[in-house]
Amino acid sequence: MSIEFIHNEKELLHRVAQDDREAFRQLYGYYYKIVQQYVRLFVPSRDNLEELTQDIFIKMWEKRQRLATVDSFKDYIFIVSRNTVFNYFRSLKVQQQTRELDEGMESTSAHHSEHAVLYKQYYHIAAEGMDKLTPRRREILKMRIEQGFTLDEIAGKLGISRAAVKKQLYEATAFVRQYLIDHAQISMVLFVFLSLFDVLSI
Repeated sequence: MSIEFIHNEKELLHRVAQDDREAFRQLYGYYYKIVQQYVRLFVPSRDNLEELTQDIFIKMWEKRQRLATVDSFKDYIFIVSRNTVFNYFRSLKVQQQTRELDEGMESTSAHHSEHAVLYKQYYHIAAEGMDKLTPRRREILKMRIEQGFTLDEIAGKLGISRAAVKKQLYEATAFVRQYLIDHAQISMVLFVFLSLFDVLSI
């Protein structure tokens, strides 16, 4: 998707990190539709779509101090959006999944519902692949995916170099991507799902 670059984005990020609500409002207004379109790929239900999109920006505000060190807000918000969608599917129980799919089919096209089902299947297969990683690689990947830590933050918490974190993340994501290709149904949705891992080691 081609979007116009915000020329003062770095300044806005520093202002948000210093609790500037007006700067956050500008980022919110610019990125809201972009985030919503991304979430819609996997969550066609309008109610859940709005709720998840709002949750993403709430997480942004709650962790606003990190924004001062963010080089690419597009990459950062992509990671937070992906993590929020991951956590959404992780939190659903089987009955909840079935009920929401039934409700979704009443208000959305079968095409979107099929995408939602595939995405959930891919998530579970990816989780299986993560379980097969070495303990250290699994720990680093989960810190990146589930907690949204930057490479520098992971390095600091584990007492290793940033280069070591990057290498472990690269190996971990490559393994999980290949595991998905080997075990998942091939579809266009799979390639979208695989792209979620592209920025993990950035």
